[in-house]
Amino acid sequence: MKRLTRYLATLAVTLAPLAAFSQEIAIGEGLAVGWSQFYVADHLKLWEKQGLKATAVTFPSGRLVLDAVVGGRVLIGTAAETPVVFATLNELPVRILGTLNREEPFDLVATQEIKSIQDLKGKKIGYSQGTNAHYYLSKLLDKAGLKFSDITPVSLTPADFVTSLVNGGLDGFIWTEPHLSQAIAQGKGRFHTIRTPGLYRTSASIITLQSTLDQKPELVVKALRALLEADAASKKDPATAIRIVSERTNFDHELARSYWPRLSPDLNLDKAAVVRELEAQAKWAVANKLVRPDARIPDFNTIVVTGPLEAARKP
Repeated sequence: MKRLTRYLATLAVTLAPLAAFSQEIAIGEGLAVGWSQFYVADHLKLWEKQGLKATAVTFPSGRLVLDAVVGGRVLIGTAAETPVVFATLNELPVRILGTLNREEPFDLVATQEIKSIQDLKGKKIGYSQGTNAHYYLSKLLDKAGLKFSDITPVSLTPADFVTSLVNGGLDGFIWTEPHLSQAIAQGKGRFHTIRTPGLYRTSASIITLQSTLDQKPELVVKALRALLEADAASKKDPATAIRIVSERTNFDHELARSYWPRLSPDLNLDKAAVVRELEAQAKWAVANKLVRPDARIPDFNTIVVTGPLEAARKP
């Protein structure tokens, strides 16, 4: 009996570390260069290091990640501000936990006959409704002195952008890398990129639901610790991070390397700046009648939550 007692005690100690790995988490990851820290965390198994049994699910856009978060398919994920704005205007309890970078992600890829943004009038332009590309396109048209009614807007999933442009279904589309470079490569001289700096800078965000924060706060903190370590690893060894991202997103390595300074990964949370951007986009959505008439702009200070990242930074 004494031997059995000692054996059971030893077994309990042995299995204790394995119990930590029993915390399962489904993670939604948008397919874009801006979500680099998630890819690094996957590759370096940093979720497991934090005692998480992670299942990463890739989506073509952050809006689709947000849909998966709201639907309970994943617990934490990636999204830009615009999907969060539409979700909160529809009274869905989405929360922003941190931002991964601040960048100007979008360009217009178009046929050669579109020489400038003023030439967009009457053209078929692809975008993804409800994403920050939608917001960017609105600002781009405004700068060109045009309205949505001046073009034929075609809402597609990002996976269809390149094929639709190459096959002539579009005259251009708004999106980010690696789709831009893929379109240029497949077009073989038929397309070019039009950059319009200064219109919009995104905060690539980490999102979850309020219910997850209420019910599984320790799991969220562990996930953020993994991302903080991925962020540090990316800064310490950018060459490896670039290789991981280029392989994950099917983005030419040399182009990814040249794009990296534009990305500037940095996991942080400037609450005031994020709140200002959310408020600006919410006013845009309401003014353009993109939400139901009775939608009310929420207090975005309650949407941007700083506590979990602060806890993750503690030793």
